[in-house]
Amino acid sequence: MSPAGAEERAGEGPPTAVVTGAARGLGLHLAGHLTGRGFDVLCVVRSSADAARIGAVTMRPVVGDVRDPALGRRLAALVGDGAVDLLVHNAGVGHPPHTLRELPPDDVLESVSTHCLGPLRLTQALLPALCRSSRATVLHVSSRWGSFAAAAEDGPGARHYAYRIGKAAQNMMSLCLRQELAGHGIRVAAVHPGALRTAMGAADATEDPATAALELVRLVLAEHREDLPPFMSRAGDPHPW
Repeated sequence: MSPAGAEERAGEGPPTAVVTGAARGLGLHLAGHLTGRGFDVLCVVRSSADAARIGAVTMRPVVGDVRDPALGRRLAALVGDGAVDLLVHNAGVGHPPHTLRELPPDDVLESVSTHCLGPLRLTQALLPALCRSSRATVLHVSSRWGSFAAAAEDGPGARHYAYRIGKAAQNMMSLCLRQELAGHGIRVAAVHPGALRTAMGAADATEDPATAALELVRLVLAEHREDLPPFMSRAGDPHPW
């Protein structure tokens, strides 16, 4: 695939990307930049209203929930015998901080299901299509909140238990996939995209999701980047685990 990603592969049509959590924020901007570079983008969104809105800008919306095991089978059927060149696990769910006494354990289960089990199932379902690409990449949009090093610096008080546990699980799952799928020529990385001003953004978020998406697309499609750090910033620099 060229850095621009726009050239059709001989006899196979344009490159294909799957982006989850594509209804708004970083996911929507990622899908838009990939579409602009000639990708056929399957955008996973949660509602028919979201699908109608983004379907008007040449993307292919797929209504579904990443926690649903059937979603992977549906996406694999849509891809058919084609290849998936880029799989972006961007869907996420946020929960407020809690003390241990207040923490609803089901929040933790929801976070792990959304950030870890959902992406694991999707990657499993799309593995044959990823293997058909000449240079496939699986990108997990993670967070600084999943970093053990960052969490260890915090003081006492309530914690984002659910979100941090879910993101830490996603990071470990990403690393396991990276180690196995390297044998298939598939790159796998987790990325902290920055403190973005989105609906799920932290109170100190100051960065523009459109800019972050553009930088991520450039990084992933850069031909000089044969490999990516296992956990990185959107600039491609290693991020502390």
